[in-house]
Amino acid sequence: MKKSRVGIIFGVLALILVATGCSSLVGGKWAAKVNGDPILVKDYDARVADAQKIYESQGMKFDTDQGKQALSQVKSQLLDRMIEGKLIAQEIKNLKLNTEDAKVKEQEDSIKKNMGDEQKFQDTLKQQGMTEPELKNFLAVYEKETADIKPVTDADAKAYFDKNVAQYGQPESVTARHILVKTEDEAKAIIEQLKAGADFVKLAKEKSIEPGAKDSGGSLGTFTKGKMVPEFETAAFAQKVGTYSTTPVKTEFGYHVILVEAHTPATAADFTKVKAQVAQDALNAAKDTKFQTYFDALRKNAKIEYSKGYQPAS
Repeated sequence: MKKSRVGIIFGVLALILVATGCSSLVGGKWAAKVNGDPILVKDYDARVADAQKIYESQGMKFDTDQGKQALSQVKSQLLDRMIEGKLIAQEIKNLKLNTEDAKVKEQEDSIKKNMGDEQKFQDTLKQQGMTEPELKNFLAVYEKETADIKPVTDADAKAYFDKNVAQYGQPESVTARHILVKTEDEAKAIIEQLKAGADFVKLAKEKSIEPGAKDSGGSLGTFTKGKMVPEFETAAFAQKVGTYSTTPVKTEFGYHVILVEAHTPATAADFTKVKAQVAQDALNAAKDTKFQTYFDALRKNAKIEYSKGYQPAS
C-alpha cells in the first residue's frame, strides 16, 4: 500500500527542508523575517529545545562531533520550517481560510489516528518543528489549493499503476533471528549446542553481542532483499524455514548463526485488486504536484531576511 495523504502531508513538508548549518549565535530579538513578519529568537530557541529533547529521547547524542553536526542541521531545518509556517499563516489571512473547517479537522484526525496516540502526535510535531495551529494552517491551504483536482480515470489509474507497479506487489521476505559473536570458534560452539538441543532464543540472549539481543532474543523481524549486508542476506534467503546455520556466516560485524522462521515468496501486483488504492494514490500524487508548484512559487516570491548569525550556509 502506498502512503495515504497523511504521509503526503509530511512528505511535502520534508521536500522543503534545507539541510544546512545554522549558527547558534543570538543576532538580536528576531532570527528571521518573512515578508516583514518576525520569527523571534526566543520562539526559535524554544522549538530547538523541544525538538532536541525528542531526538535525545530516541537515543540521539548531540555532544559528539557527529551529534554536533547533526544538531546544526536540525537547527537549520527548524528555522526553515518556521519560515514555511509563517508563509502559510500569511496565506491563511490572504485567502481568508477557516482552519476549523470540517475537512481540515478530518485530515488532522486522520494524522492523529495514523500516529497512534496524542502524545506521539505532539512529539512528532515538535520533532518536525511545527505547532498544531501551523499544521491546521497547512492542511487548510493544502485543501484550498488542491480542491480542483478531479478523481482520476481508470486509464490514468492504470498508467500510474504501471509506473509504480513495484510499490503494489509483495516482495520476497524472510523472518529471522541471529546470534552474533566475535569469533568463528564461538559461532561453531553455539552451533554444537543447538545440535544438542539448546534453545536458540535463550542462547541469543546469553551469547549474542548484538545490542538489544538480551531483550529481543536475536530477533531481526521480517526483512526484504537489500536490507541486510550481502553475506547475511545470501545465507538467510537460501536457508530452509525452521533451520539454523550449520556453518558460521561471516560479515563485517562478526560471525552469525541464523535461524530462519519464515520465508515469504514475492507476489506480483494485481491491478484489479488494488485499483481503488491506486486511484487514490494517483489523485494524491496529482494534488501533491500542484501544491508543490504553488508552494515553490510562494517561497520564491517571499521576502526573507535573516538576522546576523542565522543566515543559511551558502
